[in-house]
Amino acid sequence: MNDLSKVSFGLAEAERRTTLLCAVWALCSLMVFTGVALLPSTVLSSGLMVSMKLLKVGAFAIATILCWRNAKENSIVSGQIVWQAIAVGLCFYGLGDIISLLWHLLWSASTTTSLGDVFYGMGYLFLAIGLFNAVLPRQTSLSIWQTMGIATAGILGIVLASWMSFYMPNVEVVNPISSNNYETEGMEIIASQPDQASQKTAPQLVQIIDTRLKPIARHMRLLYVAGDCILIVIASAMLVAFWGGTYSEAWKLIALAGLCLYVADMFMIYHQRQGSYQPGAFWEIFWILSALFFGLGASIEYGISTQMQQRRSRQQRT
Repeated sequence: MNDLSKVSFGLAEAERRTTLLCAVWALCSLMVFTGVALLPSTVLSSGLMVSMKLLKVGAFAIATILCWRNAKENSIVSGQIVWQAIAVGLCFYGLGDIISLLWHLLWSASTTTSLGDVFYGMGYLFLAIGLFNAVLPRQTSLSIWQTMGIATAGILGIVLASWMSFYMPNVEVVNPISSNNYETEGMEIIASQPDQASQKTAPQLVQIIDTRLKPIARHMRLLYVAGDCILIVIASAMLVAFWGGTYSEAWKLIALAGLCLYVADMFMIYHQRQGSYQPGAFWEIFWILSALFFGLGASIEYGISTQMQQRRSRQQRT
């Protein structure tokens, strides 16, 4: 009995440390983004942009580790497949950020679409698989009002994403939009367009891929709009399906993570279409919050699942 109490206390301490880590990361990111938002664009440097990107990559790394921990736990309530898919999706998302940063800042590749977009697309795919597997098996009886609420939120989200991506007037001619490739415009504020010498610094393979990506840049926008639409529908369904129950708090956070990802993408699309995007915009914090909410949700479910397993083991012994 004492051993079980010690283990439970250790688990509670671990989850508190995880919560504290996510809270500190969010606070530091908030301070950095607030400070950058107050600076004039002429003061921004490539080092500051890299720091902001690393805050985002770090948030997705934390979330990936926490979700993968759930994927290895046999007693996890939602099932290992759910967390495996979410962990892989978040990992792809973080890798997309790293590659996109290298693509535009280090290698000065010219296209808005980069190899990182392939990873972003895979991230959306695996996140959708994980969230669908979490929602669909649940035996949930929805009232007519709940069903109408989910349908309304989904329709409005799809209409908003589609209109902003394809029908909202452009203030100026810009390159096709990708969900996270906002570095190109930011780097143009920091420095002028890369000259031919800087283009030659990129490895030959990068130059070849960069050339091949130009014809498909427009089609990549369809992938991101579809991903955003799926996210808003699933997030709405999760807020209803997981409202109440033993581990509802974990999945409320996951739903908030999906909503934050959607909100950040919509802000990015709006400002790029309007030609008003500034690097370090405050709303970019939603990408970091999305990752941290995924991590917190995973941490809460891990703690609940482990404690339930301990309780069953104790009952079997007695």
